[in-house]
Amino acid sequence: MTAAPTPRTTSDYRQSLVLHLRLHEVPPDRIGEIVAEVESHVAETGEDPTEAFGTPREYAASLTDEHRKPPWWWTTTTLVLAAAAGWLIGQGAFALLLDEPYLGRSGWLWLATGVVVGVPPAYLVARRAREVLDPRTGEPLVRTPRWAVLVFFAIPFAIVLLGWAAIELAN
Repeated sequence: MTAAPTPRTTSDYRQSLVLHLRLHEVPPDRIGEIVAEVESHVAETGEDPTEAFGTPREYAASLTDEHRKPPWWWTTTTLVLAAAAGWLIGQGAFALLLDEPYLGRSGWLWLATGVVVGVPPAYLVARRAREVLDPRTGEPLVRTPRWAVLVFFAIPFAIVLLGWAAIELAN
């Protein structure tokens, strides 16, 4: 196993630290405080953040004793539910667009089932996606790229579209 790459700048360190703290389920307000403390220390001393605090992964792990990382099965279940919801919604949308039932069921039933199945993962994603604000300025510490929302919806849609095309070609 290789060591994690060392961030080159304070900005890189901040982004990596925010990521690792998010993975440990640290609340966004606390993440902002931690990053502000790191940046203040670096500004006052001129030290490299990696030398002062260790790698972002190590530092995040040392701070998160009170915050437990969710077990692997929790994340896996969330991903499976999200994938199932996307598939169900996609099948329902195609059934409605083609005006024929899918597997003998109405497209509206598939859509409704997909929405119900998708509520828990959507809630978890929304909870984790709260912006991390700098307590000193109120500005976001790490901005979410604009293309992220497109990718979030485009990938499941593409998977459903490919599955539907494969079924159609098989018939």
